[in-house]
Amino acid sequence: MYTSLKSTKLTLFTAYFFCFLLLVLMIAVIPCINWILGTAQFAKLCVIAFYVCCPAAWTALFCIIRLLKNILSDDIFSARSVKLLRILSWCCAYVSLVCFAVMFIFRLFFVFFLGAGLMTLILRVLKNVFEKATEIKEENELTI
Repeated sequence: MYTSLKSTKLTLFTAYFFCFLLLVLMIAVIPCINWILGTAQFAKLCVIAFYVCCPAAWTALFCIIRLLKNILSDDIFSARSVKLLRILSWCCAYVSLVCFAVMFIFRLFFVFFLGAGLMTLILRVLKNVFEKATEIKEENELTI
C-alpha cells in the first residue's frame, strides 16, 4: 500500500542509485561516447562538457539526498530546505549555461540547455514557495 514514508524512502534509494550511476558513467564516459558518436570531432567536446557538469551533478544529488532526509525527519519547511532548493536550482542553471555554450558547436546540446533551464525555473518557483511557507510557519509558531 502506498504511503508517503514508503515513497520518500523509495526516492532516497533512487537518489543513491543515481549516485552509483554517475560514478560508473564518470569512469566509462569515454568508451560510451566513442561507441555512440564514434571518433567524431565533437565526441571530445561531449566528454569535456560531461566532466565540466559533473560537480554540479554531484552537488545536486547531495542536495536531493539531504532534502529527502529532511522530509524523513519532518523538517520540511525550514531554512535548510530552502537553502538546498536554492543550491539545487543554481546547479541546474550552471548545467544550462554549459549546455548553452556547447550548443553552438554541437546542436544536440540545445535539448539539454532547454531541459536544464526548465528545471532551473521549476526549482526557483519551488524554492520561493518553500521560502514563503517557511515564513508563514515561523509566523504561526510565534502566534499564541
